[in-house]
Amino acid sequence: MFGKTKLVGMFIVVGMDLAANCAAPSAQAQTTTPPPVQVGKCRGGVPSYSTIQAAVNAAAAGASVYVCPGIYPEQVTVSKNLSLSGVPSGNANAAVIVPPSGGLVQNATDPSPASANPPIAAQISVQGPNITVNLTNLTVDGRNNQLSGCSAPTLVGVYYLHASGTLQGLNLRNQLLGSADMACNSGLGSYLEGTSANAITFKNSTVSNYQKNGITANGDGSGTGPVINFTGNTVVGQGPAAGIAQNGIQIGYGASGKITVNLLLDSVSSGTSSSSVAATGILLNASNGVTVFNDKISNTDFAVAAISDAVYGTADSNNINTNIITASKIAAVELCGNKNIVQWNDLYSSGQAAVKVDSSCTEGPGGGSSGNGNTVNNNNFNGDCAGILVGSGTGNIFATNPLVVNVFTTLESGTTCSPPNSTSAPATGFPVPFR
Repeated sequence: MFGKTKLVGMFIVVGMDLAANCAAPSAQAQTTTPPPVQVGKCRGGVPSYSTIQAAVNAAAAGASVYVCPGIYPEQVTVSKNLSLSGVPSGNANAAVIVPPSGGLVQNATDPSPASANPPIAAQISVQGPNITVNLTNLTVDGRNNQLSGCSAPTLVGVYYLHASGTLQGLNLRNQLLGSADMACNSGLGSYLEGTSANAITFKNSTVSNYQKNGITANGDGSGTGPVINFTGNTVVGQGPAAGIAQNGIQIGYGASGKITVNLLLDSVSSGTSSSSVAATGILLNASNGVTVFNDKISNTDFAVAAISDAVYGTADSNNINTNIITASKIAAVELCGNKNIVQWNDLYSSGQAAVKVDSSCTEGPGGGSSGNGNTVNNNNFNGDCAGILVGSGTGNIFATNPLVVNVFTTLESGTTCSPPNSTSAPATGFPVPFR
């Protein structure tokens, strides 16, 4: 097999029998993508199933499930790595998941101790741990869910528990109960729950006609929450017709991440001006280090609210930057935490203040106070009652703004602002998270 050996300088060169060496190549591990399956018959040569659940069950881990245009009355549970995508066929381009004829039933349980009602009835339930599931181009419609009463399982369009993935091009709608139950803490377009081991991107989707929250990302009670990226979404609440204080997007209980380039509209409480509850476009509840950047928010009670919780933790060090906010009934930005930054925003036509620095929250189980060490600078104010309600905290920085016009007071020391000669009480209230 071996030829002659000769010395070349300091090195030994061994002649090889190349034919013998190449005759038995070493085995190489090959990574292959499992073959796809389809729901319906719009893809030639792909195994077909009549329901989404049957296709999910049949697909190998890591496969793609193509959902042909049509209406699918079912609840779907996924517990393995998978991609589930609606696909066009001819002139049709809508794969719609609706409740089955008998209505929705419980198919998941919320593990968080903050949950007031652990049973969940999800139209799509993704159950980890340690799986990645991607959803693309699907409509999830909760109409005719047949759930009734506040003790019924919580209605959710898409539920992720201890799972990661990308959700894009979704249309989540009508996750709400009947008119008699509109005050129940139920009806979420999506609910993404887990720990910091879970990374979720939710993008280029629409969420509308929900009951409590459009998009929710919460920690599971273990001390951390999922790392999320919400971008390019449109979230539209019910406005004053809602029977509950709605939140367009909620990041809570240790979840973290970014909320960028979204459009959020019509989260307004139906209560009177003396109501104790308030709706938000974006609620950062007991979560730290969240970036809210380049969003457009209009017609809310609070556009962005960072709220510390005496039991579940602080809402500190969040960055609210370069957003356009109009027509907030109470305040464009509510800071009931510490060391938050509000800068380079356009904050227009707020009922009480462009920014409210609030000292009324307890900073987590340690019991510290809120409203301290926040920075509010380089924002544009126009048409607000007050520029900033400064609260009673310490160490805050209120720098000169490039534009402050048509504001009755730039800095107001009280907790509310009433325009001169006004005969009505200023709107009040406090954001209510989904738990």
